[in-house]
Amino acid sequence: MVNIHFCSLAMCLLILQVSTAHAQSSYIQTGTLTCIINVPDKAIHFGSARPMTCTLRQKRHPRRQRYKGILKKYGVEWGVFTRTVMRWKVYTRNGRVRRGGLQGSYGGVTLEGALGRGIGGNIISGGPDNVALSPLGSQTQSGSVNVTTGMMHFKLKLVR
Repeated sequence: MVNIHFCSLAMCLLILQVSTAHAQSSYIQTGTLTCIINVPDKAIHFGSARPMTCTLRQKRHPRRQRYKGILKKYGVEWGVFTRTVMRWKVYTRNGRVRRGGLQGSYGGVTLEGALGRGIGGNIISGGPDNVALSPLGSQTQSGSVNVTTGMMHFKLKLVR
């Protein structure tokens, strides 16, 4: 059963990577979006909502943009959750994200596992038309013991 789910996830990742590689061919990497969830939680969930803060760091523009949002997950979450850090590469056509340019809705799937320190992956899509986040994002956790799989959704709003 685990091998079937792993193979299904691997196939989805491959298809998504091939399809987005063509779509992003006219885009250039502009920076990195880092989102932090610092709300501890322990339980068995079939869905959750946790506040997150995000920072966009652009390669050619030293000023950071800060965003906030609520990360909602729909699926099975089991364990103790502490600090989670998620990262995505940001792509644009012109090499710059205008102020508030990442505001919008994003969604996809998540798969996480942790024993003390953990890792996870998030496949997402959405956001503004002129900005693209890498479809596969990385995730790290510290002080956690958990397993999570399911769907995720978040909406980013610029902090003024």
